[in-house]
Amino acid sequence: MKVHSNFTGQKSTKRLIAFSCATALASFAFIARPAFAEEDKADNASNLDATAATTTNVETTADLVETKVVETPVTTENVASTENTTNVSEQASTSTASSETASETASTTASESQAPAESASGQTRETVTTDRAASETATATADTNSETNVTGGQYYSDKYGYWHYKDASGKDLTGPQTIDGVKVYFNPGGVQVKGEFAWDGHYYDKNSGALVTNKFVESYGSTYYLDENGNKVIGPKEINGEWNYFDDYGEQVRNRFASDGRYYDENGKQVDFGTNRYFELNGKWYYAGNDGAILKGPQTIDGVKVYFDQGGVQVKGYFARDYSDNNKRYYDKDSGALVTNNYVIAYDNYTHQNERYYVDEQGVRVKGAKTINGKQVYFTYDGRQVFDNFGDDGYFYDQDGNRVDLGANRYVQIRDNWYYIGNDGKILTGEQTIDGAHVYFGYNGIQMKGDFDYNKQFHDKDSGNLVTNRFVTVKDKTYFIGADSKAIKGATVIDNVEYFFDKESGAQVKGNFASNDKYYDGITGALVTNSYVQVGKNWYYVGNDGKPLKGSQTINNVPVYFDPYGGRQAKGIFGNDGYFYDKDSGAKVDLGTNRYVQVNDNWYYVNAEGKILKGDQIIDGVQVNFNSYNGIQTKGELVDSNGRVISEENYNTYEAPSKFYDKNSGALVKGQYFSHDGKWYYADAQGNILKGSQTIDGVHVYFDDDGVQAKDAVLNGYYYDKDSGAGKELPRDQFIKIGNELYYLSSNGRTGEITIDGKDYYIEQNGKVLRGSFNIYQRPPYYDDETGEAVEKTGFVKSRGSWFYLENGKKVAGFKKIDGKLYYFSANPMNKYETNEQVRGQLARPYFYISFPNRAEDNPTYYFDAETGAAVTNQFVYADGHWYYFGNDGKALLFDQVINGQHLYFDYEGKQVKGDFVTDYKGTRYYDENSGELVTNQTRTINGVTYHFDEIGRAKQL
Repeated sequence: MKVHSNFTGQKSTKRLIAFSCATALASFAFIARPAFAEEDKADNASNLDATAATTTNVETTADLVETKVVETPVTTENVASTENTTNVSEQASTSTASSETASETASTTASESQAPAESASGQTRETVTTDRAASETATATADTNSETNVTGGQYYSDKYGYWHYKDASGKDLTGPQTIDGVKVYFNPGGVQVKGEFAWDGHYYDKNSGALVTNKFVESYGSTYYLDENGNKVIGPKEINGEWNYFDDYGEQVRNRFASDGRYYDENGKQVDFGTNRYFELNGKWYYAGNDGAILKGPQTIDGVKVYFDQGGVQVKGYFARDYSDNNKRYYDKDSGALVTNNYVIAYDNYTHQNERYYVDEQGVRVKGAKTINGKQVYFTYDGRQVFDNFGDDGYFYDQDGNRVDLGANRYVQIRDNWYYIGNDGKILTGEQTIDGAHVYFGYNGIQMKGDFDYNKQFHDKDSGNLVTNRFVTVKDKTYFIGADSKAIKGATVIDNVEYFFDKESGAQVKGNFASNDKYYDGITGALVTNSYVQVGKNWYYVGNDGKPLKGSQTINNVPVYFDPYGGRQAKGIFGNDGYFYDKDSGAKVDLGTNRYVQVNDNWYYVNAEGKILKGDQIIDGVQVNFNSYNGIQTKGELVDSNGRVISEENYNTYEAPSKFYDKNSGALVKGQYFSHDGKWYYADAQGNILKGSQTIDGVHVYFDDDGVQAKDAVLNGYYYDKDSGAGKELPRDQFIKIGNELYYLSSNGRTGEITIDGKDYYIEQNGKVLRGSFNIYQRPPYYDDETGEAVEKTGFVKSRGSWFYLENGKKVAGFKKIDGKLYYFSANPMNKYETNEQVRGQLARPYFYISFPNRAEDNPTYYFDAETGAAVTNQFVYADGHWYYFGNDGKALLFDQVINGQHLYFDYEGKQVKGDFVTDYKGTRYYDENSGELVTNQTRTINGVTYHFDEIGRAKQL
């Protein structure tokens, strides 16, 4: 936080043992089994197994398991199985004692912070506002249940490690409860809520599950404060002598102004900027009023009219809407004072460039035709001055913005367009008859030529007159214009020849089939009959009616075949009738009967009729398969239960593999292991591919849902050997190093976030310890690269392919200067689940969510290096099809710039303009198509129009 102020106020070991593979099964390194710390119990010895040896080296083979004891510290794991229960009186006594201690501490803290305090202005501030309305129903339930203190029941843990409570009648409790004097909560499934907010809006301790009161808690990246009843505090609250503020959702306000007009720092503590004074914060100016809160809206300070936006930021160098009269006013870019009776230059959100305006004595933009300083000028409906164009009043205004007399009753050409000036000196619009010609001018006065007008009538490309009864071409499309000057549509006979014009656009169909299924010639567009035609790479034969023939046909005494659906001719393939047709002539080929044939490197089998077989077949006593669609014999491929071949290209469209056919003979593989694409499978005696847990030749193995054998993998508590795939059950409640991976298999099957020996870990499915990453949602904490324990580190980290930066374990969001270089980490304020990953190798507009920035520079473009992620500075970059230049601060330069002595222009996003005109309050200029440099002191012909460019680059049409 950068603040400029002259005001001085109150300042506010665990060891891993690794070893190599010894025999057929991999060796494992086991790490000391730590005790769970999630369950806050003092004495559960009667329910827990004490493990004598907790760090072991285990060498395993298929026939021998040898255990070598390395260390023997006794540890106890605080996890109970479903069958293990604890007498409630034993547990409750400890829990109650812990609760009383915590309650005494909390009570002391609460009593110390409840006394009203004075603000800087001497006024007493509101101390507590709680979020009772949001959870009225749930709180009422809690109050009802709290009247009954449940005793005589017992806690128990399910197979997933979650805690429940069964009362004396054997019923699982749900909702808010008071058990042995401790307030707890169970969700609708009976699972005790720990370390999160429950449905009643209260937060329950992650270890004991007790209701948390008078304490800060963090949840999903937000900080809350819970009052003496466990409700979220809302609004201002003094805690330990410091003022804090909590929004309507109870989230602590940090690094921003709250709705009370006060600023709260990165720790959520209020910052005092004094009273009745300007102050600068992070490059923006604010004014603290009588009570220290920032001012908003129009203000008069020291006799100067100024304006502060809804966030309290002083408006400088742009227009701001004054909601008292709904007018926009401009405030000086340096002093912030209201500007009156003067021209101003300001950015326009609709034209995306800087425009010139004139503001009157009230500071309001003028509109329409005006005479200023003796010059006739014009301003659009939103106050933009018109340059080198026609105003809405029909008159032309030059590059200085002054009205020009173009004469009367004459055509004029301005750049690429033609206009007609009427007898009043204004341009004509709409339908007109001039010198006997029926012409049309658009709403902006531009004459329609070589195209259709608003009424869908076509005008000649040279004269602009209406066209009738002839072919015309527009953008490579041919049309026939009828007597009404509109394009003909559908099938039409012209000069005894049938043509077809698209029913929607009117464009003529050529070299293709029309919507009436008839084919029209590629050159003339005339209907074709009784002839072979080619569309793309496919051949067809059209009959007497111009439509394609289908099925078996004899043409010129040659038997041929056409697809029964679209009419495409079979060439070099088997037709749907089962016969093969020549690749050149398309003639039917006799391949013999009852024999295998090889065509185009594929094998087929033709039956007694000479047709190819499809599907499952038994030939010469051998079970084989032919593709159900094209008849190709299946060899060395997997098929699903429908007989369809499975490949990488179409894998997602098929079911799981069912059978496999030998790559040489094509015979169905049965009763054996087989390899396909580097993966192993097993087919049973019927040829079915096995899945799931299996015992083959006395060896426990496993196949996934696709039949792929598990090798060098941990699944369902077993390790499957990297060579044989034989499964070996792994020990529980210990860290296990297998190859480069670390595993922890809990005896209760618990995965996800878990506390072991007082340290937090994340256990993925199948027991893999997450390391060198955040969790699957890219949420902190970060888990150490080696041990997997949650760490609070500072620096760059990589998680799931993306880079992040941490400060004391927390993700940095937005811009961050590190070692003098600027970096950016995604920070979309509209996305509560933003991951804050580093932006690398791409353009970024961090304030993209600002739909209508007051200034173009308020939404800058950056480019971050692909390797380091640092913002690129002081150089050109070509990205996404455009050139940019990034300045010393990493921002793309905008509008008129001089770089290396060249006058260049960049649009509002920083894209360099090349080979195009720019018109603004400086006039009309042209920038070279190669260098992008402003063209000056020369004559050029551009798009058929000749211009001369003067010494400052202004274009004059010759």
